[in-house]
This record gives sequence, structure tokens and C-alpha cells, in this order.
Amino acid sequence: MTEFTVDAREETQRPNLTKVVRRAFPGSRSDANGSRSVALVWEFMVMALTAIAAASLVPPVGDVGRVTVALVLLTFALQVAVLPAYERLRSLVPLRRALTVGGLALLGGATVYDVPPRQLRAAVIVVAVTALAGLIVRLVRARTKPRSITLLVGDRVAVSHLVSQWGPQPKVRIAGVCLAETDDDGTPLTDTIMDITVVGALADVPDVARRLGVDRVVVAPGPVLTAYDVRRLSWALEDSDVELTVAAEVHGAVPGRVVPRVLGRRLLLSVRPTRPAALLAAAKWIFDRVASAVLLILVAPVLVTLWLLVRWDSPGPGIFRQARAGQGGTTFTMYKLRTMTEDAPSLQAELAMLNEGAGPLFKMQNDPRVTKVGRVLRATSLDELPQLFNVLKGDMSLIGPRPALPRETDEYDDWIWRRLSVKPGMTGLWQVSGRSRLGWNEAVRLDLDYVDNVTISGELSIAARTIGAVVRRDGAC
Repeated sequence: MTEFTVDAREETQRPNLTKVVRRAFPGSRSDANGSRSVALVWEFMVMALTAIAAASLVPPVGDVGRVTVALVLLTFALQVAVLPAYERLRSLVPLRRALTVGGLALLGGATVYDVPPRQLRAAVIVVAVTALAGLIVRLVRARTKPRSITLLVGDRVAVSHLVSQWGPQPKVRIAGVCLAETDDDGTPLTDTIMDITVVGALADVPDVARRLGVDRVVVAPGPVLTAYDVRRLSWALEDSDVELTVAAEVHGAVPGRVVPRVLGRRLLLSVRPTRPAALLAAAKWIFDRVASAVLLILVAPVLVTLWLLVRWDSPGPGIFRQARAGQGGTTFTMYKLRTMTEDAPSLQAELAMLNEGAGPLFKMQNDPRVTKVGRVLRATSLDELPQLFNVLKGDMSLIGPRPALPRETDEYDDWIWRRLSVKPGMTGLWQVSGRSRLGWNEAVRLDLDYVDNVTISGELSIAARTIGAVVRRDGAC
């Protein structure tokens, strides 16, 4: 049985301010880059000073305003004090709860008391400016340290699975591996696992985590690592700001679909259905048609101009029509501005040996069939504007998986066919994550992740990322 000990040594060289903060906020420690506790105090001071400055600029704040500001700042301070150190540092929970209290205080003041509108407006401004200051601080902190430093714990097989999944992720940096295995059989432990250095054994996790300054310890469940080992790890790390997490085998589900439950003293993860709620589906249906109609009106002059340029550049129609697989595999006609020569389909067989696409996709970086105007249209994604007609007709959605060719779907298995359970989209996770740069398996995974996790926030995120992907010409081919 593995024993863990908590390092209780005090660092005599720690600045006085940090010592004071550590007494006020138990559980906070310093890392190699400086005091995280001091950063928390700095964040609270920024919010407090901003609230005071905002209050002074809005005369007069009045009793309601002063009470609201006091409640918001007090709530934020309490949240900072009671939350685990890692959650204070990397979540918006304190700010969100402080805003909730501020909103309830304003609502109560307006409902119970006869508060002049001027005072209510002043209090709202103070709360809004304070919240904005806190949000900016968090965003700056996230930008200065965008990557999460992770220490993996588990046996070789379980750890290898995590390394293979997280290796390509830019926001995760694996600092090392602590193997939960022994050499009782005389076989020496390996030095690396998929190029990640093995920095210790299970008993070394607390010391290694502090020495490497990791943000979290991720436990990969396996036959060697028991629930009691995880519990001892939590004891050993409870006085640090290192987050202890257990990797669960629930792929493709966003946190909102996973609900923890306890049954017979065992923690279970309940996975909610993938089908979006009827209200969300109706809202998406309405939004697709209204937005596509409005966008078509706005871009009509641009479409006409581009259509004339395509006709001028090369002989053939300005609009390219092609059969694509829609929801449930039904075929529909998709519209695009023509970017290739008129005889492009007949020439594809001759270029089959030069295919650079993944899986059943056909892609070429320098396709000789693409016209001069077509290259510009593809690089800027303007060739896809006519698909707004498909969205208005109901064949497509503004956001969804890539519309596949019928011949591509012939190669789909039951797993990949899942991406056809929703309408294809003009943009989607595949389009904003690299498009042609992605491998076939990665493209399918992104589409399936979208299909299983349709949310309003996810739709808005993809829409916002689409603008950046178009500006950067990310993955355009």
C-alpha cells in the first residue's frame, strides 16, 4: 500500500505580504513564477478600486448603490476565501456569484423600497463596471498563461491513451508522468511514455507536482490504481493549489451533459441524451431562416458582382450546382460560386494520384482546375455565399457538419453515419478548426462532437470563430 506525506515545510524567504495572504486564504501556495496568492489579492484590489472609482463618477450613488457595492465586494471576497485555490485562479465562479448577489440586491432594492431611478441606474453602472474589471483581469490572466501544465498519474496503458489524446492539444502541456506501477517482478520501469518523461512513481506525486509547478494532477483509472490511492492523493494535495482530477471514459460529451450522482456510495456519471431540446431545435430552425434571409438581402450586391467576375474569368455558369448528402442521407442540390473550370469533374480521375485529402475527401493545394478568380473566392470563403439559399430552403443550416458528397457517404460506417443525423452547415467545428489541414479521423471526431453537443453557447462560439478563420484563411484550399 502506497503512503503519501504532505510537505509542511515553511519557506522562510517568502515575502511578508504572501505570508499574510496565506493566513487569510488557506490553501494558497507559490509556484516557480511568483505568488499566486498575491495575484488573487491584486485581483480583488482592482475590483474594489474600480467599484470605488465608478461610484465616485456617478453622483449620487445613494443608499441602494452603497449597499449593492458593499454586497458585491463582500460576496467576491467570501468566494475567494472559501473556494479551492485552483478554482479561484482559473474559474469565473467568484465573479459570477458576486454578480448574482449584486443583481438580487438591485432587484430587492427596486421591489421593496421606493428607490429613485437615478440611484438604481447608478448602482447598475457600478456593478457593471466592477464586473467588467474582474472579467478583464481573468482574461488577461488566461492570456498570459493559456496552457494548462498537467502531471499524469496511472499505469502505462491508461497514461498512453491520455497522451495520445492530449498530445496535439495546444492548451495542454504534459509536464511528466508518475507511473502507478511497481518493479516487483524485476522489470525496470520505463523512462518515457510516448516521448513524455516518467518523473516518478505514485508516491512521488505530491513532491513532483510542487517541484514542477503543475496546475493539475490527472489520474488515469486502471487496474493498478485504486480508489483509495486517489483519496490519499487528495489528502496529500489538499494544502496546495494543484487541482486533482480523475479522467473519465466519457468521450464527446460537454460538461453540461454529464451529471455526477451517488448510488450506493459509488460516484456515477449520468450522461444526458444527445438530442437537443425541442425549444433549442425550434430556435435554431427560426434563426436559420431569418438570418439567411437577412444576409441574402445584405450580400445580394456582392453576390451579383462575384457572379459577373466568375463569368468573365472563364467560360461556364457563375453558380456551381452539386449533389450533396443532407440530413438522414437525403440528397439535395448545393449552390456555390464556381471556382473551377467547367470540365473540372471529368478531370478529377486524372488527378486521383495527386489527392492530398484525408479519407474519402479529394483535396489539392494547387489544383490546376481552379481558376484565378476561384483561388481568391476559396481563400476568402466567398464562394460559399450562395449556400444561404440552401439554408433558406431548409436543406442546410448556418452551423453544422460539412456537407458530404453522396459517393463519400457510401464509405461511411455506422459510426461516421452519425454526422448525417443533423443538417449540414455552412460553417462548423471542422471549418473553424483547420479544414484541409485536419486528418480525416480528426474531422469526423469534430463533426460527431458537434452533433452530440448542440448548445446555444456552442453555436455562438462557432459563429465567432468562423469570422477569425475566414480572416486568417485558416485551412483554406
